[in-house]
Amino acid sequence: MTRDLGTVTLLAAQADGSVITGPAGSPPSTRLAPGATVGTALHGLEDVLGLGHDSTHLVVTDTTGGGITHHVAWCGLLPASWMPPDEHRAAPFGRVLAAMVPAARTRLRVAARTGLLGDQAAHLTNGLPPGAQPTKSERTAARFTWHTRMPTAEEDKTVHQVWGWLTDPHGRVLVVLDANDAPSLPGGRPEPGESLTETLAREAMEEAAARHGKPTVLGFQKVTEAGQTPYRQMRMAAPLLAIGPAAPDPDTGETYRRVLVPAAHANLLLGWGPEGDAQAAAVATAFPGRHGCALRHVPETGWLPQGVEKDVEVS
Repeated sequence: MTRDLGTVTLLAAQADGSVITGPAGSPPSTRLAPGATVGTALHGLEDVLGLGHDSTHLVVTDTTGGGITHHVAWCGLLPASWMPPDEHRAAPFGRVLAAMVPAARTRLRVAARTGLLGDQAAHLTNGLPPGAQPTKSERTAARFTWHTRMPTAEEDKTVHQVWGWLTDPHGRVLVVLDANDAPSLPGGRPEPGESLTETLAREAMEEAAARHGKPTVLGFQKVTEAGQTPYRQMRMAAPLLAIGPAAPDPDTGETYRRVLVPAAHANLLLGWGPEGDAQAAAVATAFPGRHGCALRHVPETGWLPQGVEKDVEVS
């Protein structure tokens, strides 16, 4: 029996943020046998999907035990006219992630993030970035349930966090990335005597130097963790008015990288599972993109809506 040396996976997304899957419900993949090259295997996957050989690049290499290496290539966003071949489908990214084992899930999350941001290729070991620790959700075996409504008075007592989908006039959502490139929306825990809208305004300013308009409630996420009383995370949406110069977060001392990503593609960056799919779809509907803008890295000097194509300073 020929020993496999690893796998090559092709990650391609459509304009609505869905990703292409094969008959097994996961992105197209092939095994590497001795003598095979990553390039040859990748070309075979591209041919199956009817793609050119110059549209993809490797974004993740994951080395596991026994000399097995898993490679993921990012194909980027496919043209609207492209149609998947027989036995291939487009599926929401979060749903695809939820069906995968943890290591493969991490590879896809990192691949989508790296590809969208245009960063250098990531190198993982046993499904983890160098020095990475399990997330709080992984440590506590957290489960999430998304509800598209206001919490009841009783549920409202257990809202411990509020995060905002802050969206610019082009339908792009503000996402912050920490030193390890872990993405999140601006938000956090309410301080004593603070309303949820006040919390969102304060956290958006502290984490991203961002100002926003009047927020509306998208819904809430119920979080169930091992050995803990369930609690809730509120999700709000609001128009993004301006982003000021980058500055350290007073809570962590860290200055976050800030990007504006089309709402339809937001869960490709966040990797939040089916709950992220639902939230991003709701925001994309409420704040439709007007000009088909691509992801934008916010300069350290800041951003204003009327200067969307220029680096401008916000006071």
